[in-house]
Amino acid sequence: MSKRTLILVAAAAFLPVAGCGGAKESSSTTTAGTTTTAPTTTAAPARVALTVFRVRDGRLVAEVEHAPPTRAVAAASLAALGLASPVSVADGTATVERGDATPAQVAEIVYTLTQFPSIERVDVAGRTGLTRADIGQFVPPILIERPAAGATTGASIAVRGSASVFEATVVLELRQGGKLVQKQVVTAAEGAPGRGPFSGTLLAPAAGRYVVAAYSPSAADGSRQHEQDVPVTVKP
Repeated sequence: MSKRTLILVAAAAFLPVAGCGGAKESSSTTTAGTTTTAPTTTAAPARVALTVFRVRDGRLVAEVEHAPPTRAVAAASLAALGLASPVSVADGTATVERGDATPAQVAEIVYTLTQFPSIERVDVAGRTGLTRADIGQFVPPILIERPAAGATTGASIAVRGSASVFEATVVLELRQGGKLVQKQVVTAAEGAPGRGPFSGTLLAPAAGRYVVAAYSPSAADGSRQHEQDVPVTVKP
């Protein structure tokens, strides 16, 4: 081997190797002397489902809203309600800086924030220490809190809420296309005029769109009283 060949081989050993070192940011293709670089695409973070409580026709209902991932779920929930406001939480009290909230908005704020274990009461609109008991005029006789309207669930649907009904009897139904799929009778922890929590589990036979219904049977004729219907989507 000639001296010139030895020098060329040694020099080649020190050339950088493509793809070594550093993260790959783009790919390139060379055709007929022209290099085209494909931009790197980064998947957007998945949005998270938040449960908010809105006043519809004078009564609170639970609904699902989607928002970017965040650790500040209290503030994100108010923003999802359309009531974006600064929120601070200390010793179980959420302080919401919104002095112009209407009574209905106060009910939405209080019910939405007190779903979180760290929040027991709310200060808002010049009122302090508000709990769910303070906004009872906006709570229907039967309120399904989970699943919320628009929720996506698995085949086993955990249903919970609160009720103030005769003999604390609540009937849960799962329907699809107007047809009854499953029925379950549960008992709230307290009957009217008191109010107590209730819970049950309904099973969907397959994926699809369903309606979770809750009502109290009339003592006179068994007709449905205080019915609340919640649309959900079941996925495998």
